[in-house]
Amino acid sequence: MIGPSTLRPPTLDDATAPAYKDCLHLNLFDHASGAIGIVNVSLTGSPADDRSRAVGAALFHTEETGWTGNLEVRGLNEARIERAGIALEQVALAVDQGAETVTASARLPDDLLELDVTARAQVPSVAIEERVPLGPGWFSWSAVGRLSVEGEARIDGRGLDLGKATAYHDHNWGRWHWGDDLGWQWGAFHAPDDGPAFVLIRMTDRTHTRGEPPALVAYLGDLRRYFVGSRVIVRYEGWFDGPIRRIPGALAALHSDRAEPRLPANVHVVADDGVDHVTLEFQARGATQIVTADPAVRGYGFIHELVGSVRFEASLAGESIDGEGLGVVERAD
Repeated sequence: MIGPSTLRPPTLDDATAPAYKDCLHLNLFDHASGAIGIVNVSLTGSPADDRSRAVGAALFHTEETGWTGNLEVRGLNEARIERAGIALEQVALAVDQGAETVTASARLPDDLLELDVTARAQVPSVAIEERVPLGPGWFSWSAVGRLSVEGEARIDGRGLDLGKATAYHDHNWGRWHWGDDLGWQWGAFHAPDDGPAFVLIRMTDRTHTRGEPPALVAYLGDLRRYFVGSRVIVRYEGWFDGPIRRIPGALAALHSDRAEPRLPANVHVVADDGVDHVTLEFQARGATQIVTADPAVRGYGFIHELVGSVRFEASLAGESIDGEGLGVVERAD
């Protein structure tokens, strides 16, 4: 159910190589404890440029501890890069298409987080191989909307069994520079057990005032429904007033003007195509800001992760469902 997910490095004669990006991503939702994890590994910049970087992020949010984990930055030549995996000294993530699994690990004892998980696809992947405009650049992607999870995390010395968690995975690649006039709004929302999953995506400019129409994908068992354009309404309400974890520390200190980003406290999504409909109400309870630097040009991006709870109500293929779950909302600019 996981389609081809190989990394897409530039060829030697690719003039756009300095703008190269390749990212593997995994979200973990532990419905038993309410903990939410984010693991991401990425490559940025030409493989022929010593300034290019491999970056690994492993973060977990719990109501008791708040954020644990951190960001690891290495030279591209310091990372172990495989056909569909990136391993740094402390953070690693790999996709095994044959086994239909995504494995992730983290060793960040100074930041109170250790992690070993294997996530197995429960639904077929979605792939967009075309070059989708992203500011002056482009991106392509593949995603698996729902995976089961085996493994555990150690958070502040305490073990957390993730055997009842669910996961979301995607792979993004393309050509863009951090600091360009680009942004996106994205979200993944999961119910526990065999409940539904929902994925929201919208590409925007850097200020989030202009952009493409949003799209929502709904998963329920083997069923998959798409809502696009005017069939999807996204509304942001309030301002998140809790503490915001900013990483890495050196870049965060450099951008003190971005220390208090205005992030939404609540996100409301309504999707209706006249046959099926979905209503989501997300409430944030934690936020982090990841500052990204571009090695080829002087530019920075800011990726904001909001984690929290979601309530949903939907009618899909004649089945009415409602309930609660966990979610992540991401805003990049």
